[in-house]
Amino acid sequence: MSRDKFIVAGLTLAVVLAVWGLGNVRGGAQAWKSQPVYGGPALAPVNVGEFRGFSLELHGGDPNHPFDTYIDEIAQTGANSICMVIPGLQENAGSTYIAIDARKVPSDARLKELIAFAHKKKLRVLLMPIVLLEKPRTGEWRGVINPGDGTKWPDWWQNYEDYIVHYAKIAQETNTEVFMVGSELISTEEKEKEWRRVIRAARGVYRGLLSYSANWDHYKAVKYWDDLDMVGMTTYYDLTGKDKPTLERLAQGWEPIKKEILDWRAKTVPTKPLLFTEVGWPNQITCAEFPWDYYRSPDKPDMEAQANCFEAFFRTWIDDKNVAGMLVWEWRNYPGQKIGPDDTSYVPCGKTAMDVIRKYFQAKSAWDKSAQAPGATLPAPVALPPEKPDTNPQPATSAPEAPSGDEMNDD
Repeated sequence: MSRDKFIVAGLTLAVVLAVWGLGNVRGGAQAWKSQPVYGGPALAPVNVGEFRGFSLELHGGDPNHPFDTYIDEIAQTGANSICMVIPGLQENAGSTYIAIDARKVPSDARLKELIAFAHKKKLRVLLMPIVLLEKPRTGEWRGVINPGDGTKWPDWWQNYEDYIVHYAKIAQETNTEVFMVGSELISTEEKEKEWRRVIRAARGVYRGLLSYSANWDHYKAVKYWDDLDMVGMTTYYDLTGKDKPTLERLAQGWEPIKKEILDWRAKTVPTKPLLFTEVGWPNQITCAEFPWDYYRSPDKPDMEAQANCFEAFFRTWIDDKNVAGMLVWEWRNYPGQKIGPDDTSYVPCGKTAMDVIRKYFQAKSAWDKSAQAPGATLPAPVALPPEKPDTNPQPATSAPEAPSGDEMNDD
């Protein structure tokens, strides 16, 4: 081939590649279904408002379970978002299999219908798969998972990745705005390489925003925030000690906590917005001191204390543009569920706390376009470079049917 022909051929190839790339950028969700995020074109910044909403646990495989009713109720509160929490079941902390039990969670088709219904109600959707232990041994919960006493981690990670990718695909198909790759899996968080692999697998099938829900006292231990789009964390801090939870005392309790979180963010992940994934206090006299322990005072309701905790939280964080989301834990989720003044659960329905939540959810957002400061947008989803090929790939393992036994009793 002559030099001139070589140059022409090269230019032609460059034009073809440029047109192909432009088509993929403009192709929207459909194009991304067949193209992995990493190695593909960068996405434009996502201009969204602040996520203000409730979490709804999807416990129940009956297609007639009234989740639609609960979604409609959430939409009427002034919320603009809903976090759908769907469990994968693991027998105990030493097990390796994570099963999707059709008796206890909505089918894939039903889940897609619920997401579509939420979008119809003008709610942004966050989808959060979590691991629940069906038969936890003494002191066990998902934060202490250690499969095979540490000898079966590869099996567990393969099953966990399969579980996450399964729901990430559904998130993509339904245009879900945010996908959570995990929640409060403390004992796994030191395994950075494995987590980055799970995140990469999720990005291979999902083009939206990714986050992880870290425990309130463990977010600093997570080393893979740079591969995610938002820093997710719960808010179960002791705000008062033994003191009475007055608004003044609660505000004082938040001051050093807020400073610590924002200082850490500025030094470690300055471009990552914060997402408060579980904002909740049980309706109990001890809620400000032990917000994570809803067994502490199950016969001692205190609506004023619960409402004060929400008021102090919103006053502290509602106008902070470092925060892209806050999700109240949680909405009611089954027929006949006890709600109201005597209910000591987290559910705010029928309690004074609900008035506080409505007030702030319906107020003007710091992220409203009319009030936006420069940079008040969420970043484009992180685009990862291609992963180095595995020189010794292992076949994927499939989970057996879920073990029979007790209903889910992990929180």
